[in-house]
Amino acid sequence: MFSCFHFPAFSLNCLLARDGIAPEQAAVLLSQGEREKSSLLEVNEAARQHGLLPGLRTTRALARCADLLLMESDEDAEIATRRELLAFIESLTPDFELTSPETFLLDLSSILYSSENDWLHTSLNASKHLALPVQAALGSTPDLAHLTALSRHTAARPGHLPENFSPLALPLDELIKSGNFPLKDLEVLNLWGLNTLSDLAALPRQGLVERLGTDLARLHDILHEKSTRLLKLHQPLCVFQISHIFEPPVENHEPILFIARRLLQTLCNRLAHHQRAAAEMAFHLSFENGAGHARTMEMSEPTLSPDILLNSLHTHLENFSAPAPINEFHLELTPTFPRHAQHQLFHRSIKDPHQFDDTLRRLSGIVGAHRLGIPQVANTHRPDILELHPLTSDFTKPTGIEHWSKSRLPMSRFRPPLTVHLATQKEEKFPRPLAILTGPHQGTITTLRGPFPLSGSWWQDTWQQVEWDIELNRKTLLQLSFTPPETWALTGIYG
Repeated sequence: MFSCFHFPAFSLNCLLARDGIAPEQAAVLLSQGEREKSSLLEVNEAARQHGLLPGLRTTRALARCADLLLMESDEDAEIATRRELLAFIESLTPDFELTSPETFLLDLSSILYSSENDWLHTSLNASKHLALPVQAALGSTPDLAHLTALSRHTAARPGHLPENFSPLALPLDELIKSGNFPLKDLEVLNLWGLNTLSDLAALPRQGLVERLGTDLARLHDILHEKSTRLLKLHQPLCVFQISHIFEPPVENHEPILFIARRLLQTLCNRLAHHQRAAAEMAFHLSFENGAGHARTMEMSEPTLSPDILLNSLHTHLENFSAPAPINEFHLELTPTFPRHAQHQLFHRSIKDPHQFDDTLRRLSGIVGAHRLGIPQVANTHRPDILELHPLTSDFTKPTGIEHWSKSRLPMSRFRPPLTVHLATQKEEKFPRPLAILTGPHQGTITTLRGPFPLSGSWWQDTWQQVEWDIELNRKTLLQLSFTPPETWALTGIYG
């Protein structure tokens, strides 16, 4: 079963509802431009009783109705009323189609109700706060409900249900003037002497197809309940953000955490309603001196727990000092699909990734935000250069270039390298080491392998280094480096 809610002359009636004008007052919505040259865009039911229709010149309309109320469109009022209207339709069912700016088609298959008429009566009573005229109808198919709601006989009256009106009794003239059911060649039917949709339904379908095409044949199928379609469900814009203004401003983080618990509970309920979870949490603080502080925290796993989000916020704020009293607090959650994982018997994983993520944040507050991670060899030929890659809850190994020593001997590096003085011999390009004079390993160099010049990063911080593998008289194997112009160092010991 399907239901249709049609709000005729929406732009005009939202202005009348805003100003509290009685429905008995004849009113029209004018087109833009000079009033003498303007025409009627929309008319209410009281104006129709004076013979006024959309498209009529304003001067002629005033001649027919002297006390006619002339209104001009107000975009802000329409946006505000449309927002309330969408909230009302969403309160009835999340499965609905925005067929036109004035028409909503609702799928009632997921709703429990005692009877269809009772549901319609309850829904119309709930729409009274909108103060908008509404035409509502039920139908076994979406298009049949739509056709029925286009008739003014389905207009709801206070305390009464719309009349049990059949779409077959809908006059063709009324369907043509409504413009809400896009079908061609309806004017031709009037020339044939057809007045209502029941006259159309009595015609043979094959003859309609041969003479007027498939559009009217589709309408013929709708009237005989032989055609149905899927609703194009409305997807609302999901923005999960909320704000709070402190009056008076606060000076520490405890009131923020108190308010944040309630705000996060509200946002998590919205996420759960849309079957989403929070992947990131962003917050912003505004201070009295005009400054601000913003931070975005990525969750280790998508979550719907306000306590986990609050713990992450608490970890950051307990190490934060506000430069001035705080007057505004903004929160926003980035939605994503919830993650469902089945733990394997031999699969290594963290029992509570959120607790691990909170521990990382606490350690970052102690050692520094950029001093915690997984060491990885940097993408450079410069020896002994490492980078820190961020830690992840699944301990994913960072992708990088690994440099393996060509020597089969293990080497222990000196960090930092030990600066030493050497006896050298001048040669063509690099000085040749002869003996180590200072440091823990002193003696004459008996065997020498090198030099091995290294250089790189010519586009930024240029570096140059020359290495030798040496053997002392005590059979000690060392690696020696020279950095121009005159720095010698022991970088490692083999074995």
